[in-house]
Amino acid sequence: MSIIKQLITSGGPVLAYMGVVPVLRMVPFLRREPPPLLDGPLQQTVEFPAVQPAAETYLPPFSTILSGNPAQTATYIYRSPDGLFAAGIWTCRVGKFRIDFDRAEFIQILEGVVTVTDAEGVSRTYRAGDAFVTPKGFSGTWDVIEPIKKHFTWYGAGSEEGFSAV
Repeated sequence: MSIIKQLITSGGPVLAYMGVVPVLRMVPFLRREPPPLLDGPLQQTVEFPAVQPAAETYLPPFSTILSGNPAQTATYIYRSPDGLFAAGIWTCRVGKFRIDFDRAEFIQILEGVVTVTDAEGVSRTYRAGDAFVTPKGFSGTWDVIEPIKKHFTWYGAGSEEGFSAV
């Protein structure tokens, strides 16, 4: 009998509150709008083209080339307004060169084969279909075994020598 009294005593106000809450949500000035998903107007997506637009060929600094002729092209497909994020397409002919990454970069190999060796001598070979991240501060070599093509995205401030804008 005491359980029934307790349910009636405490259950009544809870049930009454639950009945009023949906009604309160119908009052316009008590409704909250969801926060916007983006600041400012909606942005459009940017697609990578099926064929890389024409880009000027360049070489890394002569002092960094270890073998071969690692001539390269780079085309930006997108750059953020603040200049801290970019995405594009990069190609390189067969050759080996030293490289220091001054920003973090995501890489997806589309064609070719490359062996990346870090400053400690640890090597990894990447082929078409592989994806990896090179952190800011990475120092090592790229040995392009078969001509390579990659999609890249990078984040952070850094140099843009040799890269052509689209």
